[in-house]
This record gives sequence, structure tokens and C-alpha cells, in this order.
Amino acid sequence: MSFSFVFKNQLLRYSFLLLILFPVSVFANVQEETSKGDAAFKMGKMKKAEKYYSSALKMDPDNWRIMRGLAETKFILKKYEETKKLVDRIMAMKIIKRNIVVATILDSGESFEAELVDENVYTPDDGRNNMRNYVDGEEAKPILHYRLFNMKTGKMLLVPHRDASLKYKGVPRRVYDYVNELHVKVEDILIHRSGITGPIEMVQVDGGCFQMGSTKWAKSERPIHEVCLSSFQMDKYEVSQGLFQSVMGHNPGRFKGAKLPVNRVTWHEAAEFCKKSNKRLPTEAEWEYAARAGTTTEYYWGDDFEGGKSNFCDRDCDMNVSDKNISDGFPFTAPVGSFPANPWGLHDMAGNVHEWVTDWMDDKYYANSPKENPKGPLRTNPSDRKGGGVRKGIRGGAWETNATSQRSAARKGFVVDYRIDSIGFRCVF
Repeated sequence: MSFSFVFKNQLLRYSFLLLILFPVSVFANVQEETSKGDAAFKMGKMKKAEKYYSSALKMDPDNWRIMRGLAETKFILKKYEETKKLVDRIMAMKIIKRNIVVATILDSGESFEAELVDENVYTPDDGRNNMRNYVDGEEAKPILHYRLFNMKTGKMLLVPHRDASLKYKGVPRRVYDYVNELHVKVEDILIHRSGITGPIEMVQVDGGCFQMGSTKWAKSERPIHEVCLSSFQMDKYEVSQGLFQSVMGHNPGRFKGAKLPVNRVTWHEAAEFCKKSNKRLPTEAEWEYAARAGTTTEYYWGDDFEGGKSNFCDRDCDMNVSDKNISDGFPFTAPVGSFPANPWGLHDMAGNVHEWVTDWMDDKYYANSPKENPKGPLRTNPSDRKGGGVRKGIRGGAWETNATSQRSAARKGFVVDYRIDSIGFRCVF
């Protein structure tokens, strides 16, 4: 038996022993697979990148770092539905200011909280080698290290990838913002693909007279006055993002989704959309008449606010007006029609998003409003910001407002060319 044969046999036995005793060192671990994914991504080899990232994610299913790489890869591969699922998971995670992780040293089991300063540090070659080089015949490869700042000891550490595992405490703000940009891109593509089928549902609103306004709340709602209107038809739902994008070719909404109401829409965009649809924005009187639906109470369901009737600022709403005792199931906007319709079959006339009306906003207009089909105050100089000429009415309250703002008589005004996350609209004919 030759020396060469004996040596090779011993090497094979030693290698087998390594596989049993040190599987993390021998087999590709999470970081190795992630690094391979990164390298493949940089070289434009997206199928390989997808393979490596997917393998890494199976080992560490809650790792946003891997999810981000896989989401970017799938987006380039035009796998948009899969991209959306990954992005949604990242955006549901806690946002943190610093990239804090829990690091575990594999051989000792020691764990400590640290800031991940750099995840790919190459240290100078120390000239030493290891048994794997003899087994696979390859030259020694640079060893990747984590640069960690130990939060408890205040010391900076360099730890080889193969010697440690990391668990992220949350998503750094800069990463969250970047992922949100990807979220916007993929949602717009999916919304465009969803298309719009069938006619837009409208509700016939028969003409009649009603008492408009309220004496219990803001001065702008006074005095209560009788208004008589001609018949009209109104959109059953707030205009969705899918519908808006199909007509306008863009989508300003922050909270993306084909069935979510379009938000962050300016008055001019809303008016243009209605015009392109052979419709118009409702007058303020038409809007309140339709919202009341024949009722005289504060809300169409009664004088007391009830949870489950509208999307408002509940305990999941991160605003200082939130009601911590009620949950409506949606932290932001809800798909149109998620809440019960009023007696005339119109959905979301209370809550979800404010709705633009065609009238200029004037706090004193009710005192001089005509009885028949009022169309709001005249503006001789609509560009006069100090004189209130740039504000149009918004009605109905929104996901970020309190219960009082959901009342049928509640009214506000907003600048026509500004965007906020809580304004949408519906049209009439």
C-alpha cells in the first residue's frame, strides 16, 4: 500500500469527521449563500442569484437582508407577485434607527446585542491555511468578517461569518425607505396589470330637500339651512387606484393597491379624472345630501359613533387623535367598499379618505347659500392664497381623523394643489 494512498484515505476520513463535527463550517451557511447571491446579482446572473437567496432564506426565514436581495432579483426577473410578498413582509417589520442585531458566537453559544457596522470585511491574509484547501485543492480564499460594535462592552469586533449567526432586531429606516420605493414600483405594475373590467357602479340619488349643516360643532357648519337638489347619480365607491391609474396613466397614492382608494390626489387631478369619465365632482350640498341618505342624525347610523361603520383613526392609527378603544382592522386606507353602505347604498361616505367637492371653501357661506342647487361661493381670484381662494372643500373624514370628523355635516377645506395621504374623491353624473 503506497504512502499516497494512505494519506488520501486519511484525508477522506478527516473530511468525513469534519462534516459530522463542524457542519456549519463545511456546508454553505446563511451568509455564504447570501454572499453568493450578492455576487451573482452584481454580475447580472439573476437566476443564480434567485437560487442562492432562496436557499439562504430557507435557512433564515425572517432575515430582511436576504428578503431584500431576493425581492430585487425577482423584480428584475419580472416575478412581480413574488416580489410583492417579500416586500410586504419587510415593510411589516419594526423600523429601527440603527442596524441592531443579536450576534451568537457558534462555538461558545455566547449571544450579545451589537450594531452591525459592516457585514463584508476582508482581513489581511495571515499566511495560514486549513484542511479544506488540501481536500478540494483550491487556494485559500479571503475570509469574510462582520464588523460588530458590542453594545454592552463598547468594543468593536471582527468576527468571521462562519463563526457567528445574526438575528436582526428590525429594519433600518434607510433600508425601509429603499424597500418602499421598490414597493411603489411593483404595486404600480400590478395595478396596471389588474385592469378595470365592467362599468363603474353608480347609485341613483333622487332629488329632494334636506336640512344642511349643524349647530353643535364648528361655526363653518352653521346655520342649518334648507337646500333642495335635482336628481343625480353618484359613484357607489370612492375612486380606486386601479380605476384612477387606468384613466390617468399614473398613481399618486402612497398606500398602494388596485382596490384601495386613490389618495394624495390633488383637486385638479380629481376634477380631470371625472371630466375624462364624462362626469364631474359633486357639489358640497350634493355630497352631504347623499351622505345623510335621508337621515337627520350626526352619522347616517345615529347620533353616537359606532366602530365597524367606517375607517377612522383607531388604536392602530399612529396619530394623536387615535381612539385606543376601537379597532377597525385597517391602520391606513381600506379597500373601497370594506364597510357597510349607508341607506342609499353608498359606501365610505364616512371615513377611509376625505373626498374632494367642487365648491370653494368658505366658512361663512352657509349664511348666504341659495336654496336651490347651491354651487358654492364665487372666487374672483382663485390664486389668492390669503383670501382663501385656493381651498376647495373636502368631506367625509378619513382613516387619520377622529370620530367627530366622520359626521355627515363635518366640513373642511384644503389647498387644491397640495397632496396628503388622506384625500381622495368620487364622481357624480
